[in-house]
Amino acid sequence: MDRQERKLVAAVKNCLIAADVAGSTLPKLSDNWDWIPNSFAAIPTVEELNTIVQHRLNRDQPRPFQTDVANSESKVTFVKAGCGTGKTLAAYMWAKERCAGRRLYFCYPTTGTATEGFKDYLFPPESENEDDQSPLAKKVREAGARLFHSRRDVDYDIILNTGPDSQFSEAELTARLDSLEAWATPIVACTVDTVLGIVQNNKRGLFSWPALAGAAFVFDEIHAYDDRLFGALLRFLRDLPGLPVLLMTASLPAPREEALRNTLQEFRGIELKPITGPKELEELPRYHKLPYANELDEVASTYAAGGKVLWVCNTVARVMDAADRATARGLKPLIYHSRFKYEHRVKRHKDVIDAFKGDGPALAICSQVAEMSLDLSADLLVTDLAPVPALIQRLGRLNRKAKKGDKTKPFIVIEPDKHLPYTPDDLEVARKWLGKLPDCDISQMLLAAAWEQSAENPPDLVPSVWLDGGPVTTVTELREASPGISVLMQADLDLVKASPKLMGRYVLPMPPPPRALDWKSWVRERGLPVAPTGTITYNELRGAKWTT
Repeated sequence: MDRQERKLVAAVKNCLIAADVAGSTLPKLSDNWDWIPNSFAAIPTVEELNTIVQHRLNRDQPRPFQTDVANSESKVTFVKAGCGTGKTLAAYMWAKERCAGRRLYFCYPTTGTATEGFKDYLFPPESENEDDQSPLAKKVREAGARLFHSRRDVDYDIILNTGPDSQFSEAELTARLDSLEAWATPIVACTVDTVLGIVQNNKRGLFSWPALAGAAFVFDEIHAYDDRLFGALLRFLRDLPGLPVLLMTASLPAPREEALRNTLQEFRGIELKPITGPKELEELPRYHKLPYANELDEVASTYAAGGKVLWVCNTVARVMDAADRATARGLKPLIYHSRFKYEHRVKRHKDVIDAFKGDGPALAICSQVAEMSLDLSADLLVTDLAPVPALIQRLGRLNRKAKKGDKTKPFIVIEPDKHLPYTPDDLEVARKWLGKLPDCDISQMLLAAAWEQSAENPPDLVPSVWLDGGPVTTVTELREASPGISVLMQADLDLVKASPKLMGRYVLPMPPPPRALDWKSWVRERGLPVAPTGTITYNELRGAKWTT
C-alpha cells in the first residue's frame, strides 16, 4: 500500500474499533439507542463560547494579538506569547471564530495542568465561583456545566459491569468508558496523550476516533513536550490535514520551531507565521535574581511584610519538607501538589487562588502543578532548579500583573539534593541558561531569547504504528515513561460502590508503591487497585504518602 492507502485503512480500522466499543455497551441501554447521534451533536455553540470570552474580558477589549489569533485563517495557527499575556482567552476566541460546528480539545502536557487549566474557564458549579451571582457569571456556569459535564448520559455501572464472562480487562473497560465520555463532551480538557496517543495506537486514541475526527485542537505549552512527544505532534500535523489546530507556547527553541516550519511547508504547503504576544508586555522588566539569599529568611521577610510567596519544588517530598520548615518558622503555608483526592485538590486550588487574590500575606508551597495552572501573581518566587521550560513557566507566576514603571520582583533558585524527577543533563542546561540571564531587569522576552538560542538537535518525525502500520495494530509508547499509579483507598471503596459516578472524586495519584506492598495482588475496583487500610497516610490539607 502507498501512504494514502495506509492512512485510509487506519481510519477505517478506527471506525470499526469505535463501533465495537459502542456495540459492546449501548445494547444494555435499552431505551437509549439515540445516544450516538446525540453525542455527535454535542458541540459547543458560538453563543456559549462567546459567553466565556465576554466573561473573561470583563468589559475590556481584546489585545491585538488575541484578535489576530481569532482571525487566523490558517489550518495551523502558531501562538508564541509569554505567561500572563492571555493565550487561553485567545484560544477561545479562535474557537468561536474559526471552529464553529466542531468539538474542541484542549490538550495539556500533564493531568494536573489539564484539570487546573480548564477549571479557570469552565468551572463546574459544585467546585468554585459560586459567590459570583452576576448574570454573565451565571451564564458561564451554565455553559460550563453543559460543556464539561454532559458526559453523564452513559451509566458507569452499565458500561463497566459486563459480568464475569466479559472478554475485556478492567483497564480496557475503563479506557472504553473514558472514550465514550469524550464522544459526548463538547469541550474536552485532557492530557496531550489522549489525542496524540492515536499516533501510536494507544487505546484511548483509537476508541475516541469518532470524537477526534471532527474536532478542533488546542495544543498548549508545547515547549514542555519531550522529543518523542514533539515528534508525534509533527506526525499529527503532517498526516491529519483536515483538522484545525492551534499551537501555543511561551517560547520554543529554534530547532523545534524550524522542525515545525519545515514539516508544515513540505507536507502541507503551510507557511508558519508565529503570532506573538504584545511587545510591551514581553519586554517589560518583571524579575531580578537573588543568587545568594537564604530562601527561608527571604520567605519569612516577604511574608511578614504582607507579601505573596510562591515556592515550587520538584518533588512532593521536597514540598512537605519545605512546608515543615516554614511552619517551624511560624509561617502558615498552603500545600498544593498532585497527591490529593480530586475533591480535596479542587479545594486546595481554590485556597491558593483566594489567598493570592485577597489581602494579607500568603505562602503557597507547591509541586510542578503550579507551573501551568495557577493564575496568580507572586511577590517572591522560590524554585528548585528544573528544566528550562519549567523555570520559564514558574517565573510566569512572578509579578504577573506588572505594569510599566513597577519595580521588579525577586526569585531564588535552589539546587535540589537530587536531580529526580529530571535528568542531570536537564539541570545542567538550566544552569547554563540561568548564567545567560542578567541579574536584574529580566523580561519574558529575555527568558525566551536565552532558551531559543539553545543548540539542541531538532526532533524527528516519529514512526507512527497507526499511520504506517495499516491494518496491523501494534502499540508503542507515546512518550518517555513516567512511573506512577492511581489507586482508591479502602476507606472510600463503599462510597464508590454506592455511587460509581462519583469515583473520580476519590481517585488518588501516587508514586510507585514500596516493593514490600505487592500492590499487583490488591483487589481492584473498576480497574483501579484498592490500597488496603494502613498502606497510605492521608490528610486533606497535606495530601497522601505511602505508610510503609
